[in-house]
Amino acid sequence: MNLFFFITVIVGLTFIFLYFVLRFDLKKKQLEVEEKRLDLEKRTFELSEDDQKQEERL
Repeated sequence: MNLFFFITVIVGLTFIFLYFVLRFDLKKKQLEVEEKRLDLEKRTFELSEDDQKQEERL
């Protein structure tokens, strides 16, 4: 009975640990995607400003 309880606790703690690791990894990936999206929007904005300047010169 003690061995069964010990194994159950270890398996339970392992799943709890994996849950937090996966949750942390998901948040990290979401932040990376958000940074890439912001960088892309910044580049798009800069390109549109350059296009406007080009049109003004003409």
